[in-house]
Amino acid sequence: WILPRTWRLGNLSVRILLQAAPENLDLSALKGELALIDGVVDVHDLHVWTLTSEMDAASAHLMISSGADSHLVLDRARDILEQSYGITHGTFQVEPDTHEKCEELTW
Repeated sequence: WILPRTWRLGNLSVRILLQAAPENLDLSALKGELALIDGVVDVHDLHVWTLTSEMDAASAHLMISSGADSHLVLDRARDILEQSYGITHGTFQVEPDTHEKCEELTW
């Protein structure tokens, strides 16, 4: 009785310490849903990790076309995170499609 629970708790603790994505989360599907938001032309630097056993977090860069409403894009992205994936802590960087410095980052 104790050993299986210890194993589960240990596994969860290691995943939190490594800031690993939740096991049941499909990053490709999330990226695809974010890319379908009206005005979004690219999604990059998408990261999802577990902060605690009860809270996941996400961050991403959303590149939008000129003329797109960044506020609507941001609101829709947060809705997708919360409603489809149960993630209530999301940070998004909304950038215009004319922005070029992001490709220079090498991490």
